[in-house]
Amino acid sequence: MTPAPWAAVAVQPVRTYTLLGARASDGQPVHWPSSRPAGSRITWSGPTGKQEQFDLTDGVLPDGTYAAERVSVYRDRSAR
Repeated sequence: MTPAPWAAVAVQPVRTYTLLGARASDGQPVHWPSSRPAGSRITWSGPTGKQEQFDLTDGVLPDGTYAAERVSVYRDRSAR
């Protein structure tokens, strides 16, 4: 008997990421739930509508969430 196609798919656990340097409209840190693995890139639209990209990491913050680093912070450094 052939197993169902969905049976072979590994389900990633959902992690909560803190978008470093990002703030919600109420001034609170932004938390982003995701089942994507570390190394993935996400796009977040801030309260002003500006889109920013963040890389998901394996780094655990003191509050137990994982760090998501703002890509724009590192682009300028790599160009040097």
